[in-house]
Amino acid sequence: MVPKHKITLAVAALWMVGSSPAQASPAASALPQQERASGGLRLDLPTMEEAQRADASRSGETETGTAEDAEARAAAEAEAARVREANAAQRVLAEADSQRIAADRQAQEERLAQYREQQRLHDEALTNYADQVAAAEAARRRWQADVAACKAGDHARCGVPVTSR
Repeated sequence: MVPKHKITLAVAALWMVGSSPAQASPAASALPQQERASGGLRLDLPTMEEAQRADASRSGETETGTAEDAEARAAAEAEAARVREANAAQRVLAEADSQRIAADRQAQEERLAQYREQQRLHDEALTNYADQVAAAEAARRRWQADVAACKAGDHARCGVPVTSR
């Protein structure tokens, strides 16, 4: 493979060519056909890949370049396979984490529902207790009023005497 910074013969020849045939250097004969177009100079040059292949074949690097290319492609494919494998492993871990998080969230919602039910039962028990305390207080006041009325002479409000056996 020809390094990107290496100037190819076609590019070097292009630099050596002036805007007019009188200024052209001997390297201009190495270029493909030149035609004078109405808009200026028109050059039919090879593509960059073609120029690099031509340069490599002239310098005897064709076999080395293809071997290096094959080696580079193999290394890139191996790296891509490692990346795909790592991505697949990460995907499996991420899916496991997502499932764990979803299970934790579901468990938390169940615990919260159970807590709310226990809180509702506790509030209900407190309300029931408060009702019982209020009823006992009302009964105590009635009893105290009956005792006071009995002492005042209202025998209808007196309790039944306890008889001993």
